[in-house]
Amino acid sequence: MFAFLRGTVAHKTAEHIELDVNGVGYEISVPDGVARKLAIQQEATLLTHCHIREDAFQIFGFLSEDERGVFRTLLGITGVGPRMALTILSAMSVAEFRRAVLESDVKAFTRVNGVGKKTAQRVVLELKTRMGEDAELSAILGEQAEGGQPESDDVIAALCALGCTLGEARKAAATARKQLGADAAVEELAKAALRSLARV
Repeated sequence: MFAFLRGTVAHKTAEHIELDVNGVGYEISVPDGVARKLAIQQEATLLTHCHIREDAFQIFGFLSEDERGVFRTLLGITGVGPRMALTILSAMSVAEFRRAVLESDVKAFTRVNGVGKKTAQRVVLELKTRMGEDAELSAILGEQAEGGQPESDDVIAALCALGCTLGEARKAAATARKQLGADAAVEELAKAALRSLARV
């Protein structure tokens, strides 16, 4: 699949641009920030990501590798599709996205239109795990549970730090341990717990 497209911006809307590449017009969905930077008749090179489904072929475009990298990373999160990933990139810069993940700022994601609390929690937890945090997810577990009292159960502490109530966290942690076994890794138990909460 092609990695980039270079051409002239022939038309643009709030959701996409049309790029004239040697007489062929490509409709490319872009984040709001990219659309604002491009003008009609401007020459542009867009790094692309192609999303193919049975009923559609979509092209998403970005001005930097960082933008495309964040987009592709988001696609790896359970429950996040290309439209939601694009919406997140439209609402947050790459720097804001990185800060939100590093600081476990679930609320920053819930402020994005269409992103609910459970999805925001999944984004933070899964990305923190991928970014090389230790197995205990110490950056998340360092916070205190409901009522200001530290929770000794690592899985429950992680869920509380992500915004769950203590009751929700205890129930979800118990469900996860029944599914995976009590000896499963903390991050795997936390992911399973979040999945069970998402189904509620």
